[in-house]
Amino acid sequence: MTLASLLVRGEEFHQTLGRESYLTGAGLKDPPEFERLFEQYADLGGDEALETARASGSHELFEWVIDLRIGRRTAKLEDEQLRWEQGAVLRVDGRDVPYLRAPIDLVNSPDRAFRIALDAARVAAGAAGLNGMRRERFELEREEILALKMGDYVAARTTFSGIDLDGLGRSCEQLLADTEDLYRETLQPVVRRRLGLDLVELVRADAQWAFRAQQFDGAFPAERLVPTATRQAREMGIDPVQNGRIRLDTEERASKQPRAFCAPIRVPDEVYLVLRPRGGHADYRTFWHEHGHALHFASADPALPFAARWLGDNSVTEGFAMLFDHMTLDPRWLTRYVGLKPGEARDLVFELAVGELFMIRRYAAKLCYELSLYRRALDQAAPEYAERLSQATLFRYPEGEYLLDVDPGFYSARYLRAWQLQALLAETLTAEFDEDWFRNPRAGTLIQHLMSRGQADNADRLAEHAAGTALSFRPVIRLLEAVLQ
Repeated sequence: MTLASLLVRGEEFHQTLGRESYLTGAGLKDPPEFERLFEQYADLGGDEALETARASGSHELFEWVIDLRIGRRTAKLEDEQLRWEQGAVLRVDGRDVPYLRAPIDLVNSPDRAFRIALDAARVAAGAAGLNGMRRERFELEREEILALKMGDYVAARTTFSGIDLDGLGRSCEQLLADTEDLYRETLQPVVRRRLGLDLVELVRADAQWAFRAQQFDGAFPAERLVPTATRQAREMGIDPVQNGRIRLDTEERASKQPRAFCAPIRVPDEVYLVLRPRGGHADYRTFWHEHGHALHFASADPALPFAARWLGDNSVTEGFAMLFDHMTLDPRWLTRYVGLKPGEARDLVFELAVGELFMIRRYAAKLCYELSLYRRALDQAAPEYAERLSQATLFRYPEGEYLLDVDPGFYSARYLRAWQLQALLAETLTAEFDEDWFRNPRAGTLIQHLMSRGQADNADRLAEHAAGTALSFRPVIRLLEAVLQ
């Protein structure tokens, strides 16, 4: 297999896989057929493809072929998990709740007893129905990586991702230490006001409701979501749908995945944004996040090579997604685009910033847990998962999701680096275009220029190019302290 034939066939596969991901995730197709597609393109994960990618000297291509090899071996399990999730129904307090509906009800129900019962039913069902599949999937992935003889799983992933995972883990431990007092001091008044509870009483089922801020729902009607996004993008000088290359799917479907996603099918020509509405500010923030992804893919220069348009460091696309979703956390954005009064905007931003700190600390603890998970027997990891997540978030986590709450391949590292990149870009844009840069066409021109590079640069190089400094958590903490202190 030549390098040229590998790249041509690889792009064809990604287009086919992207369409399957969109149709199944959006609830438009059943059953899923990922296993069939991986078998159809089995040569992309073969030994010849691996050697071709290795000889190319490209970390991105080498990592991509390795993940294809893993994907082929685990595709059957992915299909089984999707089918199980689409068909599972939870019995809670005498009523049936579809498994895929549970995350939405956990966000929206003010009834704490129901939320706790629902979360317990969801964890129990997942542990019984999914943990076996997840355990087999992780074992297959680890087996494939160890066969490369590049050290243990963490060392191998570090080598071909170019991310110092242990170093990032140490930075996460420092982040948790540096923000612990701030988090405790700001979380307590929020949960006391929202839940009437002290910190020691919190459980994981309380987390989403704690930051729901439903008293502001009137400012975020579903019918204004797309028009608001359109208005803001145009004020930035950005075409919100990129001449029709971005297609929006925001309809409610029972079989639609609860987690919003962006599905690039032909980069940059056909990109789908998929959202299952939950209500309130969260829908707007989630839409802006996925819109950032969609704009990134749809803005890629079509002359870029396959690897720059499709592969590379996903910290970059996650960074652009976060740059967009963090606009909705700005009090100036809230007053301009959804009409909140300045005092209301400040109150909402405080609660959202505490929720943001919760998420950052959660992902920091998740990465530290995953670094341990891949170096030990999987069946011994559940207590550590619950302990790390509970200590970091102050919401008591159940042990049963110790495998379900893991994105394979250390994707949590990409999210954490995206937070770093987003904060750095936001500081740079503020310094150059003032605090309301999110409505400045000159800022939009710069953002679109950066996005046009696809993922030709990893997050480290993009940070140096755009801001002249290295990634770190310092800008993240500075932005949070400006709101919370």
